[in-house]
Amino acid sequence: MNSPSATSHAAAATEASATLFLVPRAIDRVNEGRRLAAPRLCGAEAESDIALAVRGVHPDLIELAPPEKKERIGIDQVREVIRLTQFSPVQARRKVCLIPRAEALTPEAANALLKIMEEPPRDLAFVLLAEHPGDLLPTIQSRCRMVRVPPPSRATIVRRLADAGYAEPSADWLLRVALRDGDLDRLIETRCNVATERDSAAADLQDAASVDLIATALGDEPVRRYEALLQLVDRIGAREPDLLTVGVRMLAAQDRDGLVRFLQELLAACSDLVRSPLDPTGDRQALLAIHDRIGMDRLRSLCEAIDDAYRSLVVYGPPEPVLLALMLMPGDDADGN
Repeated sequence: MNSPSATSHAAAATEASATLFLVPRAIDRVNEGRRLAAPRLCGAEAESDIALAVRGVHPDLIELAPPEKKERIGIDQVREVIRLTQFSPVQARRKVCLIPRAEALTPEAANALLKIMEEPPRDLAFVLLAEHPGDLLPTIQSRCRMVRVPPPSRATIVRRLADAGYAEPSADWLLRVALRDGDLDRLIETRCNVATERDSAAADLQDAASVDLIATALGDEPVRRYEALLQLVDRIGAREPDLLTVGVRMLAAQDRDGLVRFLQELLAACSDLVRSPLDPTGDRQALLAIHDRIGMDRLRSLCEAIDDAYRSLVVYGPPEPVLLALMLMPGDDADGN
């Protein structure tokens, strides 16, 4: 298996039949994937084909993604891709199968895909995107050339947000909010009044029932989701009884991928609280208020507990006891918490 490298994107557009791009979180994987796949259809000089591919309407670009309201890519979808590869390209020199969220492949779908990746037609290439190589089966990894896509610099992201009309302090704060792929693009496309939405979300969620708070933390709206995650860290730190009952039941009912993502995002919010006294950027008042209520030692312990829960779920531990262990994280006997 090839090890990940810092190979440039231009060098990655080669004749290799399969390339796995390791992309940072908060990148819009669909748009980034189309951009990476476009030169593989006809080469970098074919501007018309590249334009069609970037828009997602090229007839020879096959996109493999979870169906609407689903988290995983199933074997029937892979079988349809295999069927489509039996036909010659319509206008490009080859077909390209783009999988923006390769970690969403079920084991059965991944094994079905592996069969065609082992002996692909000469006019077919694969472009896969994932955050970590370990998100994929080792057999899939072994068939791919791996290329690590460097994350955009903080200055670049702030400049994008500023160009969209956000003030610099708001842009700094929104860097914390963009936890999922596509979040930055959504924030740019639907430019919000950051101060108003943040204050409104904080006020609405402060006294929200646990079930509503968790639903918001699992949702797609970046600003409200981040505020809900902060509130959940605060409530877990206070060991609220509701989280041990309805909270655990609601979270345990989520699919494993969604729950793992939730814990990753909860850890990011908790880490922001740990760093808040030393962070010179943005408006820190809400972060500092929660930090002071919980205390540095307990916040660090909570970060470790969330990370432990995440690792337990990744190795397929049962969700209920993992979540209960997190919510029941012991306090500091020295101060009586």
